[in-house]
Amino acid sequence: MIASRGGCEFNALTAAVIESLVACIGAVERNKPKMIHSNILPRRVRSSSPALMMLAVWMAASISALATDSGSMADMPGMQRGSRTSDLTGLSLNQLYNLNVVQLNVLGGHTHCSGQVMLGYDYTHTHMGGLFEGTREISAAKAFAEGFGVVHTSMDMDMHMFDVMYAPSDYVTLMAMMPYMHMSMDHLTSAGTRFSQSTEGFGDLDAMALWTVYGNSCTGGNRIVLNAGMSFPTGAIDAKDHKDGNPAAPLVQLEYLMQHGSGTYDLLPGITYLGESENWSWGAQTLETVRLGRNDHNYRLGNEYGGSAWLAYAFTDWFAPSLRINGKVWENINGADPVLATNPTPEGRPNLRAGSRIDALFGINLFASQAF
Repeated sequence: MIASRGGCEFNALTAAVIESLVACIGAVERNKPKMIHSNILPRRVRSSSPALMMLAVWMAASISALATDSGSMADMPGMQRGSRTSDLTGLSLNQLYNLNVVQLNVLGGHTHCSGQVMLGYDYTHTHMGGLFEGTREISAAKAFAEGFGVVHTSMDMDMHMFDVMYAPSDYVTLMAMMPYMHMSMDHLTSAGTRFSQSTEGFGDLDAMALWTVYGNSCTGGNRIVLNAGMSFPTGAIDAKDHKDGNPAAPLVQLEYLMQHGSGTYDLLPGITYLGESENWSWGAQTLETVRLGRNDHNYRLGNEYGGSAWLAYAFTDWFAPSLRINGKVWENINGADPVLATNPTPEGRPNLRAGSRIDALFGINLFASQAF
């Protein structure tokens, strides 16, 4: 993440957050039958984007900088009023927590002081594999026996998230996010043949206002933030690839999971609690996605309901591990894309999309006090 104030030139700090997806110590999922099971796992560096993947392997992180802000920094614990600092490299990790520079990859859990601007970039790789009926894994043969001619054996998604934040006051922070994603799906037919299909493009644009209704974003302590956002349908819902992965075959509509957006305007309401004391920081959040109407293909993705709670402790000025529990419930698709009426896969069935899961996540915050 890169931040500036009032158009001043950037000073430097490097802050990193690794949500250790290997340490996803508990995932409980309740899906309708024949859903691809989702786990977020590391994988080999993709040759088409080695630089981005190298960043992701080292730390699924952001690079942050904040220009001189003598007013808000003087109010921080450990800093004297009236002192000026040329950049943030002289601050400890605990002081960065108080400035809300370091965050735990929680949407809407990051606010700024008046006048601050931040540009951000995050990379996420998601791997999904296996067929589950409820919480029980089933074989491809069982899915074929239930009438499906094709099943998906795995799906990979590389997402690049670009965001910008601006605080018109100490109590209101505005943000906008736009993802670019590359998705690929591996298939197995009942005849035993395998093929892959893929698509890439921009997703839906999210805009959100974060209103601190209790506490102060600049002085830290206990805070309550209301989240009010909307998602705009900028992502495609007609993504296609060649039938059976054959370049000589005609293009066909891809399943719901492979589309770039919802095709609808969606509300993003939520509430976030943030707290900190000495070297500790903690918080909790609920954030929902409420779909409005149906899209041009006569369907509406299911509403989503999410909750999260986290705890972090700064052992040193540069190292702070964290724990986070994340839960999510999502509904079935309302309506159906008529183009997918003859799709032979479970993922083409709108009534098999609902589910729920709980993840236990381990993270690490690293701070390198070195300017660039």
